[in-house]
Amino acid sequence: MITLNHPYPQVYAEGMCSYGGNQMLAKGSIMKECGCGVVAALDLVLYLRARDTFPRASASPLPLREYNDSLEKLGRRYFPLIPHFGINGLFLVAGLNRLLRAEGLPYRARWMVSGNKIWDRIENMLKRDLPVILSVGPNFPAVWQKHRLNFYHKLHNGTYQKSVAIQAHYVTATGLDAEWLSVSSWGKQFFINRAEYDQYVRKHSNYLFSNIVYLTDR
Repeated sequence: MITLNHPYPQVYAEGMCSYGGNQMLAKGSIMKECGCGVVAALDLVLYLRARDTFPRASASPLPLREYNDSLEKLGRRYFPLIPHFGINGLFLVAGLNRLLRAEGLPYRARWMVSGNKIWDRIENMLKRDLPVILSVGPNFPAVWQKHRLNFYHKLHNGTYQKSVAIQAHYVTATGLDAEWLSVSSWGKQFFINRAEYDQYVRKHSNYLFSNIVYLTDR
């Protein structure tokens, strides 16, 4: 599996360290409900900071209070959330580009690549040691339907077990092989089956909503 070169950001809460941020532990109700895009953006910046500052290791886990303060700050300044809907890909990359400039990080974000190039672009970014923000879009055009994409946990024996099913949600990709995509969501590591993702997008969503944030050098 192609993976990031450094440990993914951790948040210390309730005696445990998470795998990335968890919107369910945020302070505000809107952030809890639909702040997954803001979490993904914050985790991306935290990873890039740690990668450049601590080239041989990750930064220390962030206390939950400090992480949530940063989450609320980013939400106010860069990523305004619409209650019940969150933020779409275009507004996400607009805020992310402002944030990357403010942080002095030499990247530019753009929303959406061709559907047949998604996996190649994810592989390209991971090889460049860049986490990849991925959207599992809503059902479209039949937005009232409830089709969902499975998330899996990887068991100790190497098999994969269904865990939860989601739609209209941002995650961050941290690893990729021929069959599976490793992602961070709700402070945990899950796995997405690549064929199931492609099928979900083609049958129940589309590549305008289900796509990635692609980073290029500025």
